[in-house]
Amino acid sequence: MGVIVLRWLQASARHAESAVIQVSRVLNVIGVIAVGMLMLLITLHVLGRELFNAPITGITDICEFVMIIAVYCAVAYCAVVRGHISVDLIVSRFSERGQAITDTVTGFGSLAFFSLVAWSATSHVLVSHARGDSSLTWSIVTWPFRIVLLIGIVMLCLVLLVDFVHLVARLVKK
Repeated sequence: MGVIVLRWLQASARHAESAVIQVSRVLNVIGVIAVGMLMLLITLHVLGRELFNAPITGITDICEFVMIIAVYCAVAYCAVVRGHISVDLIVSRFSERGQAITDTVTGFGSLAFFSLVAWSATSHVLVSHARGDSSLTWSIVTWPFRIVLLIGIVMLCLVLLVDFVHLVARLVKK
């Protein structure tokens, strides 16, 4: 019975994995575009301030919002390509089974932590929307950017969930 459930989970994870990777790629492209916009905005601000004594009003607010888009749209894709920092000085000396156990425990911990972050971000979106929070300079409402943050974290959780299923399958095989 356990083998059947494991095979079903693996098959489901493989199907979900392709969709999660595609959505992560699209979000990553949006994040890259946001970084380009951020570079352009800062360049225009500096040139305007230095050459024409006309800086962009509210540049700090704008940059904060664009950075949210840049970071949280890219975080899931970073996990897909294993771009996060990993130090395995000790774990690399473990047996294959020891490494599989360590990776599974770490994967579960990461999934649990970022699931809590997503849950917390959801409440922040709701509160921000209800209060009508906005930026100080341009009065830009903040809840859409909190939704971008939430989407990025939820996508990261989906990547971590797919990875966790693969880790459990690897652990069971060892």
